[in-house]
Amino acid sequence: MAEIGSNRPRELHWYHAGPILFGDLGTSRLYVLGLAFYFSRHASFIHIFCVNIILMLVGACYLIICRKYPDGGGVYSSAKHSSKVLAVIGGLMLCADYTVTASMSCLDAFRYLGIGGEFWGVRIDLICTLVSIGLIGGLNWFGPRGMGRVALVIALVTVVLTMIIGIFSLPHLHHMKIDFPVRERYSLAAWGEAWVAFTEVVLALSGIEAIANMTGVMVLTVRQTSRLAILPVLFEVVILNLVLTAAMNALPDSKLIDIEGHYLGTDDMMNILALNYVGPTFSLIGSFVFGALLLSAVNTAIIDLVAIQYMMGRDGEAPSILCRLNKYGVPGYALGVAMVIPSILLMFFSNLEDLAGLYSVGVVSAITINLFCAGFTKQFELLGWEKALLRGVGFVMACILLTLLWNKPPARMFSMAVLNMGLCARLYTLLGRADLLLTKRRQGRFLSGIGFLGIGLFTIYAPLGVGVLEFFISAGMTVLLMLLGQIVSARIPKKVEQVPLADLEGDYAPKATYMIYVSKPSSLIRSVVEEARARNFGVAIIYVRELAFPLMAVAGNYNLEEDKEAGEIFAQAQEAAHRLGVPLKFIYRAGGSISRQIINAAIDLKVKCVFLQIANRSTIAQIIKGDVVANIVEQMPIEIEVLIRA
Repeated sequence: MAEIGSNRPRELHWYHAGPILFGDLGTSRLYVLGLAFYFSRHASFIHIFCVNIILMLVGACYLIICRKYPDGGGVYSSAKHSSKVLAVIGGLMLCADYTVTASMSCLDAFRYLGIGGEFWGVRIDLICTLVSIGLIGGLNWFGPRGMGRVALVIALVTVVLTMIIGIFSLPHLHHMKIDFPVRERYSLAAWGEAWVAFTEVVLALSGIEAIANMTGVMVLTVRQTSRLAILPVLFEVVILNLVLTAAMNALPDSKLIDIEGHYLGTDDMMNILALNYVGPTFSLIGSFVFGALLLSAVNTAIIDLVAIQYMMGRDGEAPSILCRLNKYGVPGYALGVAMVIPSILLMFFSNLEDLAGLYSVGVVSAITINLFCAGFTKQFELLGWEKALLRGVGFVMACILLTLLWNKPPARMFSMAVLNMGLCARLYTLLGRADLLLTKRRQGRFLSGIGFLGIGLFTIYAPLGVGVLEFFISAGMTVLLMLLGQIVSARIPKKVEQVPLADLEGDYAPKATYMIYVSKPSSLIRSVVEEARARNFGVAIIYVRELAFPLMAVAGNYNLEEDKEAGEIFAQAQEAAHRLGVPLKFIYRAGGSISRQIINAAIDLKVKCVFLQIANRSTIAQIIKGDVVANIVEQMPIEIEVLIRA
């Protein structure tokens, strides 16, 4: 039987996953501190303390989830085992979260860099933000892997600088001023106000979902890798967040509020702490490092947004165009969406405070769904304390979510718009595969498209203070779209499994094996097969479908039937080998490094020689991703010959 399937490589070590998690969790402090003081002033320490408790509990829950879902524990992957619709809702809420993360992080990066002023009436920091999103998206067209190493360096430098600020602030912490969040202890309204203020800063939880999404590509054992990735990051974030919040509250009010009553440091509090506790030179250096970390978070958010679209498209829950790959293994249309949507959002919400109002709903929704699905699942056994933890923390997160939806009309409007537009796109996709009359399919898809555009236009032109009535109307539309999706799904015929491609036994037992790798149909295949026939050798032909982002591998096996280029290459090899009676083995891989996959296959089969014919990459692609041929030649064992055709 041919080796057909993704066989995705597990290459993500804890020292790779940890910085990815820190890129989300650690980055959030760069704006959470200032926003916490903006919303609750000197009660911010208690609020951050409570958020850290929630963060530790959620982290403990995700250790369980990572262990129980070794092939992908993000909300979209795990919720599919309970309900496809619930998985889609969780995936769409992640899309909302990643969209706001990209917008907010990029805007705040230029606030840290001190970019200000206007150009033709437009804020320069906003222009820089939009241009940067475009540039980062452009680099991701090539599926850059080198940017992960850059992110690791930036994360390490950030930790060092943050620790220096914390150490320098320690002698001053006795000046810390703490207000109790509840002004009147026996007033229910006062407790309610304190709860609402607490929910304003739960955006510090952003990023915890990222680690669960990565379990499908983590090195085994996933339990060990996830623990080593999560626990050190949680420890650093919790401890330093408390120290930095205490340092912020130890500053005199004159450093945090100007004479006109405007809050200082809402969007660059770490700069203020660095300036007041260490010095101006250190603050200047820190501003560049913190800005770079925020831009790294933009890159991570765009990659995650592309990956979730790709996974939904692969499962038939979103338009298939979103998983169409370019020649570098990147879903080009999904990347375009990941660049355009955050840019559009910035056109309407160009202040950090406004974006913060949209931020928490997406991540809190995703975490809530994931915890409840894991806590109530019958897919695997859980210990009693594990069930209690998952369900209890899920209930707390659900309460936070309801509070956010009730008290934040813009967030309510934005989240419902993302959800309903996504469900319209899902219905449009499902109708295209349903066993319905052509006219009904066309009518249904037309109405789905009208609904998609109508919801988008209403969201853009509706006032920010959309009332509760409109929310319940949107919720009713959500239920309707879910029901229609279920009805249409039931009319989709089951996919007929195609007969897998079979190896050819040939007319003789091969003395040795040649391996061929070509990037497109080539005369090299025929010439190698003819030489193999002359020497009584066998032939193995390998094709590696490049998937640029590791998370995309979690989507499941990439089918050979869907890969036109691989099919053409294999068909050419099959025709030549069958005509000459040459033993032929097919090997198909999706994901991972092309050079590593070829080398591993060559070693496993103990081949005599590897024949390569690979189209030249552009200079930019070679700089970002490396030269495949050079990597193969350098790393191939010396006993295996490598022949290259231009």
